Amino acid sequence: MNSQLIALSVVSLIVAVDNALLAGMILPWAPGSQKPVIVTAAGILLGMTQIGMAIGVGHLMAHASFRIGAGIVLIWMCARTLSMVPASHRGCSLWGHVWRVYFFTLFGNLDNMIWLGSELKGNDLWLVFFSLATIPLFIVVAVFLAEQCERHRWILVVGAGMMAWAASGLFVPRSVWPVTVWGVVFPLERVVIALSILGVGFVWRWWTVVRGA
Repeated sequence: MNSQLIALSVVSLIVAVDNALLAGMILPWAPGSQKPVIVTAAGILLGMTQIGMAIGVGHLMAHASFRIGAGIVLIWMCARTLSMVPASHRGCSLWGHVWRVYFFTLFGNLDNMIWLGSELKGNDLWLVFFSLATIPLFIVVAVFLAEQCERHRWILVVGAGMMAWAASGLFVPRSVWPVTVWGVVFPLERVVIALSILGVGFVWRWWTVVRGA
């Protein structure tokens, strides 16, 4: 296996785990007996969608309207993640939970789809193989994280931060003010935008609690 395929396989593994992290945050509010079915169906849908998105999302990113629209969806998802309560998804059907997990994860990881597409370099068939081969990893990690989210609410904050960071990248694709901290370069404008989005999410969470009180 040459270096390009190794890079593609590594990125595919990282994307599968990242997808599972996001999916695992919404699974706790699904019925316990249905979780394996929900995450398996969502994982298969994501694996198939990932193939097309990795190949074509780069062209979509060239359109400002797509970036703005996807960014707004991510902001909404970030706020909803922070304000989620178990009762918010009761009564939802099996396929309703599947579509929630699917769209939640798909939009939350648009930046990873772009990254995966950048590693293709003509290896489309290998993309199909890796996308399907990593579905079992996605299922195992998502179910495990769902159990942890039920015990540790701070995981939702981490997931919301991931979505805020992805949204900031859609609004500011190129850094204008890079800042170096401990040898790591951070795009300052993206950090400010991501923190602002998280702030909106926390305000929404507070307002949800106040209204429910």
